[in-house]
Amino acid sequence: MSFSEEVGQFFALTAAQSAQLEAGLIALEQAFQQAESDVVNTPAFASRFYQKFQQLIRAFAIDENHVEAFLEHLYATERYRQLVTYIVPSYYAAGGDRKVFEELYQEMLSDEQI
Repeated sequence: MSFSEEVGQFFALTAAQSAQLEAGLIALEQAFQQAESDVVNTPAFASRFYQKFQQLIRAFAIDENHVEAFLEHLYATERYRQLVTYIVPSYYAAGGDRKVFEELYQEMLSDEQI
């Protein structure tokens, strides 16, 4: 099953919406990778990056109540694992509540130690 089909089923998106979401995720990942490393580590960049992520998912009716499940799904998908490692720390660097994404963040830390 493709990413678009999986996400579409889980979040009730059409095939076209799923494809658009996937394209948006790829663009978001590329934007992070193209940013200078000294810029990426600033709260201002982190805030803008996380806001872009929020705008993207809101466009597909993935609200704050479902964002954690969405990120967990992405993290479980090899293709988007790296993107999640950009999104969650950006949320924290932007001043986000450390209790949000706590389990996912711990899983990410554990995976890095392997």
